[in-house]
Amino acid sequence: MFATAIHILSLLPLTAQIMRREPQRDFWFYASIGLGIVGTIAVLSLTGEAVQSRGFSAALHWSELTVLFVFGGVATCVLHQQVWRLGGYVGAYLILFGVVAAIFEAIDGAAPGQVEAEVLYSAWLWVHIGTSLITYALVTIAAIAAMAYVVQENALKNRRPNRWSRRLPPLRDSEQMLVSYLKWSAWVLVVGIVTGFALRQIEGTALWTIDHKMLLTLLGFAVICTLIWIHERSSLRGRMAVRFVLGAWLLLTLAFPGVRFVTVFLLG
Repeated sequence: MFATAIHILSLLPLTAQIMRREPQRDFWFYASIGLGIVGTIAVLSLTGEAVQSRGFSAALHWSELTVLFVFGGVATCVLHQQVWRLGGYVGAYLILFGVVAAIFEAIDGAAPGQVEAEVLYSAWLWVHIGTSLITYALVTIAAIAAMAYVVQENALKNRRPNRWSRRLPPLRDSEQMLVSYLKWSAWVLVVGIVTGFALRQIEGTALWTIDHKMLLTLLGFAVICTLIWIHERSSLRGRMAVRFVLGAWLLLTLAFPGVRFVTVFLLG
């Protein structure tokens, strides 16, 4: 419980960005991200959850840490989009993940074992884990941008902008973010899929055997590529693009944390 309390408290300043009258990319914004990173690293240290652990809560915590790093990176480097306005919503999403991780950690107890030794010392494993986490972080931020798009669109249609919609990125920025982050995630996911096949070779598993994780990952990749192709061909906009983004996020959630949940709690 102590680790969970530290973790949740460290994410509150980022979530509090929602309450700012005018969100800014300033010292307080970066300090809240930094505090969230420190708090997440602290909970990982206290619980002993390694990145290669097969536990469900470990998958959620490492996903949170990667989202914080990626979000801080894009907020710093992408100057033409007001991505920092999503900070409070990213914080709220991470708190939700943290609460779910704490609940199932209390149920599950110690994290399950790690991967086999011959795989553990393979560079393919670390590249695969890294690309998987970064892909999921990018798709997560794209999904949050998609929800911001829906809120802004409804406010404009009803001609009733409120204090919440005014604090979100402009409609055009939200649309650009959800498409551009999916494009980045597609390139990273290609590396993840290739390294996944390489790990199968090391483990001695049949290369073309499709399990549930591989199937969901390939379906997510197909959804992302379909959205990119349609967008480039016909400038796909609006709710249809949002549906594609949320569909990709759902499939990758099922493929990464979801598979850990099934393995630990349903299959035992």
